[in-house]
This record gives sequence, structure tokens and C-alpha cells, in this order.
Amino acid sequence: MSTKRISEILKLMDFINEEVKEVSKRLTRVTPREVTEKLGTLALVREKILDLRVEVPQDIERKLSELYPAIDRIKQRPS
Repeated sequence: MSTKRISEILKLMDFINEEVKEVSKRLTRVTPREVTEKLGTLALVREKILDLRVEVPQDIERKLSELYPAIDRIKQRPS
């Protein structure tokens, strides 16, 4: 797998993390429904990204697993 593809995945994860931070900051200014919808959408996108079947060098995969423990849970799911 190319370094460019890995970079794109990491950028998407960074975007999602920043969006979650922004939603958390705005909790007092928005309705609970808006928060639920936004967090639900972000969770779905994050799961789709983490569920991608890609060949990642072992050292990068280890780092990703440390940053995003959900990766290991997703890998254990039956396909």
C-alpha cells in the first residue's frame, strides 16, 4: 500500500478527531439531537475508515492500534 493512501487515512482520522472536539465544545449551544446526529455520523465514518482492508507496515499498524484501540476490536469481527 502506498504511503499516500496511509497519509489520506490518517488525515481523515485527524479530521474526525477535530470534528469531535468541535462538537464537544459546542455542546452548550446546540440541541441534544444535533449533537447525537453529528456524533453518530462521525462514528459511522470512523468505523468505515477503520474497517478498510489495507496492507499497512507493521510499525504503522502498531502505532495506529495504540492511538485507536477500536482497530483491534474491528479486526476481531467476523467478515
